[in-house]
Amino acid sequence: MEIPNARILEDGVIRVGAAQALPFRWFTGGMGVFPGLEFSGRLTEMTNIPALSAEYGNYKDKAFDIKYQVLPESKWFPALAVGLQDFHGTKLFEAQYVTLSRQVFPFDFTIGLGTKRLKGLKIPFTDKVGLFGGVELSLNPRINLMAEYNPIDYEKDKRSARGVPEGAKYPVDIGMRAKILPGINMGLSYQRGDTLGIMLHVQTELGKPILPQRANPPPQVEVDKRPFEKRDLRKMVKEIYRAIHDEGFSDVSVYTDGENLIAEFSNTRYLSYQKAAGRVLRILLLHAPSDAKKLTAIVKQKALPILKVSVAPDHFRKYLLGEIPEQIFQKLVQVKITRREPDPTKLKAFFSGDRGFSYRPGIKPEFQTYLNDPSGFFKFRVGMKPYAVADLWKGAQGYARYDIPFYSNIRSSNVPVPGAVASDSWKYMGRSFSFDRLMIDQTLRLSKRVFGRLSFGYFESMFAGAGGEVLGFFGDGNIALGLESDLVRKREPKTQFNLTDLRAHTLLASGYYRSPGLGTTLEVQYGRFLAGDVGWLLTLSREYDTGVIIGAWYSKTSTENLTEYNRGYNDKGVFLSLPARIFLTHDSTERYYYALRPWTRDVAAKVYHWQSLFDMASDLMPAVFRSRISDLKR
Repeated sequence: MEIPNARILEDGVIRVGAAQALPFRWFTGGMGVFPGLEFSGRLTEMTNIPALSAEYGNYKDKAFDIKYQVLPESKWFPALAVGLQDFHGTKLFEAQYVTLSRQVFPFDFTIGLGTKRLKGLKIPFTDKVGLFGGVELSLNPRINLMAEYNPIDYEKDKRSARGVPEGAKYPVDIGMRAKILPGINMGLSYQRGDTLGIMLHVQTELGKPILPQRANPPPQVEVDKRPFEKRDLRKMVKEIYRAIHDEGFSDVSVYTDGENLIAEFSNTRYLSYQKAAGRVLRILLLHAPSDAKKLTAIVKQKALPILKVSVAPDHFRKYLLGEIPEQIFQKLVQVKITRREPDPTKLKAFFSGDRGFSYRPGIKPEFQTYLNDPSGFFKFRVGMKPYAVADLWKGAQGYARYDIPFYSNIRSSNVPVPGAVASDSWKYMGRSFSFDRLMIDQTLRLSKRVFGRLSFGYFESMFAGAGGEVLGFFGDGNIALGLESDLVRKREPKTQFNLTDLRAHTLLASGYYRSPGLGTTLEVQYGRFLAGDVGWLLTLSREYDTGVIIGAWYSKTSTENLTEYNRGYNDKGVFLSLPARIFLTHDSTERYYYALRPWTRDVAAKVYHWQSLFDMASDLMPAVFRSRISDLKR
């Protein structure tokens, strides 16, 4: 209800919900972002306090909380957690605490020390911290009863958020929580001695497929194990090509030098590159002659070979059967960056399909939000964006996406500042149909570890122009450094291709550090952004085992030359990248990107690129690939 306990959400588990105990109404969300670490946010609405603007409705406040479980519960010790509530922004409901939770079935006891809003029963010799506590009683696996000492002095809340100025009538809250369906909890409570409350929470592992997945077993039956000298090599590589192509991969080439079998391919089937390489290696293994020395799968992007995975047939077979542990297999498999093309003079058989022109269509479900405008706190837009990716020539792809909104109530009472580059984004979120993107990306291989990109066209709903990027990877690919720049013109809203006279440019240096063990990526950018402000943009993200990526960004730039509400602002927000396979019955390489920010300002604005060089190549760096080598078995 009101006090925290020492329990946390498991890594990768998300919980969203709503609750009400008038005059308070809460909308909440939380997630286990790392093992032992939970991050949550909530929107509190005071139904008896009007906002400054009548259109905005009631007064609302956003808050972010963080909790870390120092010790999990064990046989001898209770769970121990520390936490910060409302640690950023207005801090209307700020508190810090340390809490212990111990289960003595069927009871679960909690006691803690809190400050600020959680400063409960007084402790001798100090007035800065106080005690709080509570207990839960499990009647059965579905129903729990709860009681807690509520330490909050509502009458001492900051005046702008003093929803209960008379204070609580009684400091004990009681309630009941029931599991109505798996992952869905509903609760009733009696709080502050005079108020009924209700809550609903939904909890699930983020990224878990919504629909049942269609069976996709790997091939199992060996085809022909005769040695190389007794095989028709041309026929053999053609059969392997057909098997890989039928698996759903594109740009396939298969060849042999009479001792080794090699297959090159582009992964257009699986979200996991390890799984894709594993499927290709299985096919090679099933068709390999008995005297084959090595099997090699080369993963390509935009027809450029990037990663080579090689293993002896016997080692791979034993690994698939569980006869070689993963720690040993890590040393037996070779994972290297490559850029070499096959030398036809050294090959005894080669087969490749005609690359030619090909395209892959898709549809992105669209949901956009526009928050904190004086004309209303929450506005949104829903629709769909059909798209197509076309393979043009080596290193080049075309991308077209059309924006079809179904509904939008997004508007603003703010008058955009002169030269606005992002704060007028609401003008582009109406009900007009338009080409969201229409562009060409050309990727260049400058050296073994250095890539280049040239982009032309309509990059996003607000900007069109030209851009370029150079990025180099170091070591096993954990670290990358790059430089990018864009020269763009602002697009005219509610039109297909018209441009305004507003011109802008960026020049940004980028640094990336990826920790494969934790699945985290830190991106640091410094330079000039679209509005002319110079400074830093930090982005931290994490990829979970389900393929979901969650991240946040924060900027610190020079805003002295910007005007009005842009001055002194630090751009911030969170984003979510969802694998399309969540909504499908089969695997897919596609992702859907969504972002949420408290305000839309011109600060730290840059052009959104469909595919950066880091996005294209980082998953194919040896360090990242090896971190999930077990996916070769899938």
